[in-house]
Amino acid sequence: MKASENRIIDRILKDARAEAEIILKDAQKSAQTIIEKQRLSARHSAEKEANSLLKRAENEADIIRGKVSTDIKRRAGWMVLAEKNRLITSVLTETKNRLINMQNSEEYVPILEKLIVDAGAVLGGGVLEVLLNENDTKLPLKLDKLVKEISDRTDMETHLRFSEQQITEVGVIVRTIDNRIFVDNTFAGILSRRERELRLKIAQILFSQVD
Repeated sequence: MKASENRIIDRILKDARAEAEIILKDAQKSAQTIIEKQRLSARHSAEKEANSLLKRAENEADIIRGKVSTDIKRRAGWMVLAEKNRLITSVLTETKNRLINMQNSEEYVPILEKLIVDAGAVLGGGVLEVLLNENDTKLPLKLDKLVKEISDRTDMETHLRFSEQQITEVGVIVRTIDNRIFVDNTFAGILSRRERELRLKIAQILFSQVD
């Protein structure tokens, strides 16, 4: 009886051991499957996160490249504009220098007389003072002729007289006898009044073919 019981117990233990091994193998297999799934899930999450970070980095890089490109274009535009302004100013300066040098030419006296007449006409005639620089006071200006031209243009009796006050610029300033109104027809004054117009004309001449 005891031997029979031992056999039964051994059989039960054997079966239990076999079943335990099966359960253990299944558990290990399940655990391995779970681990693999978790590993794949973790890898997928990591790849997804990496792709997201990469996409974000690419977007930020595109934005930075766009900003840099825009900044470069803006700076290039500023440099071109600055160079154009420099050239225009250079031409204006050269124009002023040539006008000043004209003071020593034969054509200067007729130009100066016309400037006096134009200023006198703008002032409407009357008694007017003519302000010249030291060199121009020595020129043979025909005041009688100028008075007649101003009177004809304004229908106003006109008298011109040289002021004791002298100017430093080349050209002329004509003012009313009470000093309340004047016309600055010096070359510097004319260029100053017409600078905007002259800059535009110079730009059209210099850059119309370039742009």
